[in-house]
Amino acid sequence: MHFGYDLAACVAVFTAACAVVDYRTKKIPNWLTVPAAAIGLAYHLLAPGGSGPLVALGGFAIGFGLLIVPWLLGGGGMGDVKMLAALGVWLGPLGILASFGLGAMLAAFGMIGVLIGSTFSDGFSATRKRFAHATASGASAAATPPKKARRVLPFAVPMALGTWLVLGWMLLKSHG
Repeated sequence: MHFGYDLAACVAVFTAACAVVDYRTKKIPNWLTVPAAAIGLAYHLLAPGGSGPLVALGGFAIGFGLLIVPWLLGGGGMGDVKMLAALGVWLGPLGILASFGLGAMLAAFGMIGVLIGSTFSDGFSATRKRFAHATASGASAAATPPKKARRVLPFAVPMALGTWLVLGWMLLKSHG
């Protein structure tokens, strides 16, 4: 897959917008993900550097598939699923796998950092109550009425950072 600066710029802008919106609102809206997927598909169909519809649709399927099961199990939002699917259209199957792998690692490190920082500033019990939803009696959240789990870190932020690193690597590989 030839990887040009035009594609990298589109992906960088899309992921930056997702990160900012997700950080501020804790949601990634359809008005951001759906046009990005459509524009990415058009790019791969029409642009001289495009890889064709099969690569774009393969990336979409893999991006969607990576987060749909966690979403079905209550871990994450549908905006994250659609963001990853749209990103897959742009990056293709291998690019979305690399981007997701790096973004997930950065998310895990970020989450650990937030939890450690909270433990030092607020104490273990407060951190556990805040993020694990434990009750005063020590019962788990399963014993209480279900409520939406609090997200420790908006997923689009580490995904953007991971994607930018992948973009840099792809540009170096393609032009270096």
